[in-house]
Amino acid sequence: MTQLRSLLERIEAGSGPSLGFGSTQSGRLPGMALIARCSGDVEAALAASAEVADAVVIFAPGVTPDALPETGDRIWGAGGAPLEPEGIARWRDAGADFTVSPFATALVDGIDIASPGMTHGARIPDDVDGHTWRILAGTPLDFLVLDKSAMTGPWMLADLGQAADAARRTDKYLIVRVGPRPSANELLALRQAGAVAIVAEANDHGAEGLAAIKTDLMAMPRAQPPSRRGGRTGLESAAT
Repeated sequence: MTQLRSLLERIEAGSGPSLGFGSTQSGRLPGMALIARCSGDVEAALAASAEVADAVVIFAPGVTPDALPETGDRIWGAGGAPLEPEGIARWRDAGADFTVSPFATALVDGIDIASPGMTHGARIPDDVDGHTWRILAGTPLDFLVLDKSAMTGPWMLADLGQAADAARRTDKYLIVRVGPRPSANELLALRQAGAVAIVAEANDHGAEGLAAIKTDLMAMPRAQPPSRRGGRTGLESAAT
């Protein structure tokens, strides 16, 4: 089992210490994992996320693994990497724990189904219909990413409903990419909707912004074990 998948499983179950680093090694899991997206100035993004991110995804389409900065012992993955055998093998050999690949061009042979050595995910297509949801549900992917980074204002019930609907459509882990920093209440609502992680742009939020998000995630009530992904994930009240 890969580090990211193990972390997401334990966050969903609300048990065990995180596999991350920094503040997450205290033995208490965050309510959702914080994944820092590192693009543009990758070195600056890695530095901004160093103390608080549970994992980092390096968005570097067309960049080879040997051209990336040192990632140390953190959980990291490649964003925008084509899901095809030779490329995935190079990322795996370089130490990548997971990939987020374009769905439309993903090859089945890019995933070692018998002996999975990496966790694989894809962005949920825009304007996805019932037929596409059935296709996504039948794939050997581990997680799906709902991209809400274009949002510029507060979360509306319709946006939250979109996340909840995505979490119930498949048995994949739901990860939500956010734009502006969500409030603590919005983060809690996302967790109740079924999300197990959020992705935030490291260079946009900076070290202080990421730390503020992580503080809210660490203060979130512990998740109760769900009967199954796709059912409602409960949260204990702060009093418990």
